[in-house]
Amino acid sequence: MTDTITHSLVIPVYRNEAFLPELLRVVESIGAGIDGCMEAVFVIDGSPDRSEEWLLNHLSGCAVPTQLVALSRNFGSFTAIRVGLAQARGEFIAVMAADLQEPPELVTDFFRTLAAGRH
Repeated sequence: MTDTITHSLVIPVYRNEAFLPELLRVVESIGAGIDGCMEAVFVIDGSPDRSEEWLLNHLSGCAVPTQLVALSRNFGSFTAIRVGLAQARGEFIAVMAADLQEPPELVTDFFRTLAAGRH
């Protein structure tokens, strides 16, 4: 994809294999609902399940650009988020839990609020 990344969505992943199919659909929906080009940055935080393998097998078909970062072991969510923020290329960055505990509309609204405040 040649579009400039304007938005980044950082998603720390730890024991979230069961949520990944729905998570990918939600990420694509968020990307389609914003003005600009969004990337998703998945950070595997030493997850003992097959989350990394699942993402490796499915991210190529994702409708938004993606990055996959795998940490060598579990460092905790704060470190995973920090690593994701460092990898993010967008002007606007949000963090979302992989288990979808927050409504995805919060991310879309957050991105719109950030863009509206840009000078």
